Amino acid sequence: MPRPFAVIGFSMLLSLALLFFLPEGFIFAALGAFAAGLVAALILRKRVLLAAFASGLFACLILLLQLGQVYYPALQHTGERLEIRAVVTGNAEQRYGRFYYPLRVISVNGEDERFRLRLSSPIPIYARPFDEITYNGDIFMLGEEDPGQAANNKARGIYLGSFARRLGEEDFYEVTYRRSPQPMRPVLLLQRWMQSRLQALYPDDAAGLFRAMLLGDQSGLSWPTAMDFRIAGISHVFSVSGLHMSILAWSVFKALLALRLERRLAAGFSSLFVVFFMALTGFTASCVRAGLMMLVLLAGELFSRRADALNSLGFAAIVLCLFSPLSAGQIGMQLSFAATLGIVLFANRLSAPLQKYKLKFITEPLCVTAAALALTLPISLLRLPSGASLLAFPANMLIVPLAGPAMILSGVSAFLPWGPLVWLSTQLGNLMLTGTHWLAGLPAPMLQGDLRSLALPLVLCAFAAAAALILRYFKRPIRLRYSALAICVFMLLGGWLPGFLTRREVRVTRLDTGEGYSYFISQGNRAALIGAGGDRMPAGAAKQALSAIGARELQLLLVPGTTRALARGASEIRRDVPVRQLIEAAQSPPGYTRFSLWDDLAGILYLNEDNAAVMLEWSSEVLLFGGESPWR
Repeated sequence: MPRPFAVIGFSMLLSLALLFFLPEGFIFAALGAFAAGLVAALILRKRVLLAAFASGLFACLILLLQLGQVYYPALQHTGERLEIRAVVTGNAEQRYGRFYYPLRVISVNGEDERFRLRLSSPIPIYARPFDEITYNGDIFMLGEEDPGQAANNKARGIYLGSFARRLGEEDFYEVTYRRSPQPMRPVLLLQRWMQSRLQALYPDDAAGLFRAMLLGDQSGLSWPTAMDFRIAGISHVFSVSGLHMSILAWSVFKALLALRLERRLAAGFSSLFVVFFMALTGFTASCVRAGLMMLVLLAGELFSRRADALNSLGFAAIVLCLFSPLSAGQIGMQLSFAATLGIVLFANRLSAPLQKYKLKFITEPLCVTAAALALTLPISLLRLPSGASLLAFPANMLIVPLAGPAMILSGVSAFLPWGPLVWLSTQLGNLMLTGTHWLAGLPAPMLQGDLRSLALPLVLCAFAAAAALILRYFKRPIRLRYSALAICVFMLLGGWLPGFLTRREVRVTRLDTGEGYSYFISQGNRAALIGAGGDRMPAGAAKQALSAIGARELQLLLVPGTTRALARGASEIRRDVPVRQLIEAAQSPPGYTRFSLWDDLAGILYLNEDNAAVMLEWSSEVLLFGGESPWR
């Protein structure tokens, strides 16, 4: 059987990616279907089908094992208050004014138990990686109010969050410094040192950009910068994957060859660098995929054999699915595999007809970008909250080529802070930031899809694929390539058209921010916010809602009260998010204040000495009415 790793790996990956979004009961249905297919393949003696169905069957079994042994036992602690003893497994991430620490739980209430946890703290905890921490904490499910965020955390293997129970004015943590040797501790300490080094060498925006590209640490990015890259369709430069691995690993390999090191020895040292870089970025799924493929390619240099790209990609899929079946649901992992597969399948075919023009420096990047976007566009359309950007192709052509030299120069500058290197890398970083900001400001709409609407197209495509395979088996004249293209187009339209048809609808979403509420009004990629109160980071909730529709600004921020929580929430939002129109109850006269937004959407704010009320109306339909109490 040719390319066995490709057949096995992609069968496992596709099976797990599909089952991730279906109710758990479908796993048993899939088990039956794969078992029936396995029997049919044995009867027909088709080795490829036998390997594919056996791989799908095995994928279902390991998924059930992870759910039963890890996922559901961890969720049993939701809503409980426990005494937790855990090990800090990474550096803190600072977002929305809080500090987040990844933990590996050792014991709960004095009894041995093992699961992963994310600790949220309003103050920094002075604990090094792999130190022990003990505290009394409340447990909650991450993303409980947001199914999309819950699915993302589930795919990453972190299901639960925690915060320490307050004792008086301070949170109580007891840290035990562990002296036992840990191989990952020096790597994580180096990661922390590089973060602080880059922050000291460069301006804030450039430092955040380099930290994201080199270490996968996006906590240093300002919200407007992150939104610019997302709207431009090039936020993948922050997800350390094949782009970063190929640039850095091959740069090390070529540098060692330039130093007259023997080729096999250079490949061996470059392999060690690949493993080190995977550890430095936290062994994320996309980085591991890229690292495994790079290790296979370097092994070809070691043993003087040419590696097969599809087989290497399939081998990476097998390893990732074996260690973490749920990781197949990660959007980053899916985009990473799709981009690599598109380049392997289509890049050479696209560039071959253009070779006669002898413009290789233009045609090769053009074809590689088009090949990568061919398979990532449908996934972006259906999986990313803000959809797929029409600016992705020009942005990838203009901005992404700058990422390679910017990464190399900033990485070298972190260890050798030579003035000209720092200056040149700063200019490259500023050029990336300025260019992306300009592209994101162009009037190009975002294509948004709907994953839930794919049920019927998926069933129809499954029947069409089965019919095409049956006809081909009975030697009827049919082109599988055209059938596959028709199926892809049908799936794309099935996911995109419902979102396109409802784009003009005005939606009102209540953002749960604790003791207060904010109402998010959106139409397409335009948005307004009424209320900014609560104790659960109203600014963070507003930013997430804006990100989901691909909006860079608020058309209106209305603060219908004078409480301290409202004032603090509004200040936090305005610090990062541009606001075109601001209406504050504290600055408005008593009585009726009318305001308008877009397309017959208007509202009224009523104020008197004791009360405040807001009404929102669209096309003679009342969308929102609330008095003073909801805003507190």
